[in-house]
Amino acid sequence: MGEARPPIFVIDDETGVGMIFSKILGEKGWDIRHFSTAEDALAEAAAPSRPAPALIFLDIRLPGMDGIEALERFMKGNPSLKIVMMTAYQTVESVIKAMKLGAADYLVKPLNPEMVLRAVEKYASGRAVAPEAGPRPARVTALRGEPDVFAALTEQMTGILGVAEKFAHTDGNVLILGESGTGKELLAHYIHQKSARAGKPFIVVDCASIPESLFESELFGYEKGAFTGAESPKAGRFELADGGTLFLDEIGNVPMPLQAKMLRFAEDRTLSRLGSKKTLAMDVRLISATNADLKKLVDKGHFREDLYYRVSALTLHLPPLRNRKTEEKEFLVRYFLKTHSEALNKPVPAIHQSAWDLIGKYIWPGNVRELENALYSAILICDTGALEAAHFPVGIQSYSKASEPSIESNDKSLRDILKKVEREQILSALNEAGGNKKKASETLDMDYKSFLNKLKEFLPEV
Repeated sequence: MGEARPPIFVIDDETGVGMIFSKILGEKGWDIRHFSTAEDALAEAAAPSRPAPALIFLDIRLPGMDGIEALERFMKGNPSLKIVMMTAYQTVESVIKAMKLGAADYLVKPLNPEMVLRAVEKYASGRAVAPEAGPRPARVTALRGEPDVFAALTEQMTGILGVAEKFAHTDGNVLILGESGTGKELLAHYIHQKSARAGKPFIVVDCASIPESLFESELFGYEKGAFTGAESPKAGRFELADGGTLFLDEIGNVPMPLQAKMLRFAEDRTLSRLGSKKTLAMDVRLISATNADLKKLVDKGHFREDLYYRVSALTLHLPPLRNRKTEEKEFLVRYFLKTHSEALNKPVPAIHQSAWDLIGKYIWPGNVRELENALYSAILICDTGALEAAHFPVGIQSYSKASEPSIESNDKSLRDILKKVEREQILSALNEAGGNKKKASETLDMDYKSFLNKLKEFLPEV
């Protein structure tokens, strides 16, 4: 007999998911260990007498410790672990965060048996190339050095750039709206480069990543002795941007108490450091961006109305990638293939029709950023000279397969299990929401119309 395979961990609080993995992989000779909580799985992995898992399938939403925190702990204990995240109806932000933290891939529920098997073949066989094997993806910010890179794009985008260039010739505050990953920072940099401030500082502030307690000192700076540990004065981001542009990404995350101070700057371009009564005049152009509906935040009392009107004097809207034309997607694909191939010192691969079909079918909820990162991963893995659908992350293949009318499996009982699990997810969310269908769909991060269709399928009388 050969040496026993190490186990595969499945971490999901739904018992039906464990059944699915046992059905799909147990018959292939894999030892499946199902855990309902991340805490139990971490304890098992830490036991000195236990073999390290060959692969971990980890749900993002779990009782107690969630999947993101569990991912960080697993990676800290064993950075070489291959972990595939699982998510119902794709929570894009969580998926992107998980990939940044070292997750190998992700699958979208309801699970597709073919994609599960492909993930095991790809990551548990030892043939997978770790994301760290090459330089980190330059992401969309790689385009900053070429502000005119999108000049060859579609009429829709060139129209947006035309308006952006007109805005660049003024000093008015600009608000850029759009989903995560659509290129809002790139567009802000484009405006900066086309303005008289080109060559001066372009300072980026990610308002979503700064702890509330540090907001004021980070943005406005502080004087010596302003608080414990302030041993010397420090300039804030506004001062660092003097003469240039300050880009406030996700401005909707600015705490309410600080919005009054930000309003003052937006009105008269003056500020005071934390711990100082001295007023400083700054020559800074403000560009803000958000993927949230600021008007709704205003209505809810989470964002000042006067600040909203100040930062949105000039507004641009970037459409999601799914609403952009085919030729624009093709342009982006070829551009990213070229830049990432050069970064990886690999020849630019040809593109097989299967890859084009996948790119066209997938809805790209993570937009341009997701497309770029997917292509980087595909180039890294591809060693045939031609990029195929199989080179893309399993999560993208899974999401695409989920939209097809049938599952490539002759096992009717397996289909029944998949349906049962999906039905349980829908009904559980509805129960937790007290029968509120809209709230239940939001809990699942599921499109409301799709939720109603699924509910009608499972419970026609509701």
